[in-house]
Amino acid sequence: MSYSEDVVISKLSSINETQEAIVNIAQWVLFHRRYADQTVKTWAKALNDAPAHRKLGLVYLANEVVQQSRARKREEFLKAFSPAIAGALENAYRQCNADLQGKIRRVVEVWRQRVVFSDDVLKDIETRLEDADKKKPKQISGGRRIGQGMTFSLGLPLELSKLATAHSDVNSKVNTLGEAVSSANKFYSAVTEADALPAPMEYASQIEKVLMSVNAALKASEEMLKSRQELIRQLELLLSVNKAALESETSQQGVLEEKKQKALDLQKDVSDMILGNISEPSNDDTNPDLANSDDSSKRLDEEDEIVVPEPVYKPLSDTKPSEDKAQALSGLEGLDPALVNFLSSLGEKDSTSTPSVS
Repeated sequence: MSYSEDVVISKLSSINETQEAIVNIAQWVLFHRRYADQTVKTWAKALNDAPAHRKLGLVYLANEVVQQSRARKREEFLKAFSPAIAGALENAYRQCNADLQGKIRRVVEVWRQRVVFSDDVLKDIETRLEDADKKKPKQISGGRRIGQGMTFSLGLPLELSKLATAHSDVNSKVNTLGEAVSSANKFYSAVTEADALPAPMEYASQIEKVLMSVNAALKASEEMLKSRQELIRQLELLLSVNKAALESETSQQGVLEEKKQKALDLQKDVSDMILGNISEPSNDDTNPDLANSDDSSKRLDEEDEIVVPEPVYKPLSDTKPSEDKAQALSGLEGLDPALVNFLSSLGEKDSTSTPSVS
């Protein structure tokens, strides 16, 4: 396949972290070593523009190319990468999370151990990475660094954390898929809509470009479909969990409503009992205070009817007149009747004139 920037972009867009993909593209790049400067420039731009999850694959590609170049004693790519590698890695490093940063540092350590680049280049790389570490954004507890999109969780529950991860994965692949499809459409239209057919060899080369770009788009589409399916699965799982919780909580609410109604009924019954006791007419059996009041009235009535006892002293005048008179006359038998009448009249006069003692 002939070399062109579009072909390079297409190959870089289709890269992933698998060894097979990296080795295949590295072999193609090394074959076109005379375009090393242009390839490195395109690689650096692709590394800067790629989403975080694809940056590591591009770093691994550079590692494969420079190590193969050193092993084959080819200087083209070592010279092309030397002035660009430090700045490119710094930009990628700043845009990656801690896990990806650790992997980038391991690649740099391998270069140091195997002396892939000169000491000046390695020192420049290390200085830039250390400077990036010093200027890291503040960490949010329970999540990732600010500036990494929607990938931080802020201590979300596990279900939401998985959902957020799946959603972030889909978002990160949207641009990649769009670029791959756009590139495939571009190559396909150029071949199928040409006014005149080129020479057979050129035509074959163009068709090969179309196939490569379409395959890259298919690969990106497959990755997107997997991510989209995972996002839907997480959404359905979250929906299922919440539906079950809603059913349980609805049943619980019904039970609480029943208890509330029973409590209201009891409250009404007790209120009616209290009001009934206050308004019901009282009688001797139900109101002891009034019964005691009636007993007191009865005692007062009985006291009014008590007869005052007779005095101890009883005058003679209190005796019955007929008995006194008969007793007195019985002692005057044999006297002159005129005298008897006189004495009798005196006795009656004394009884009427004697005061009564009460």
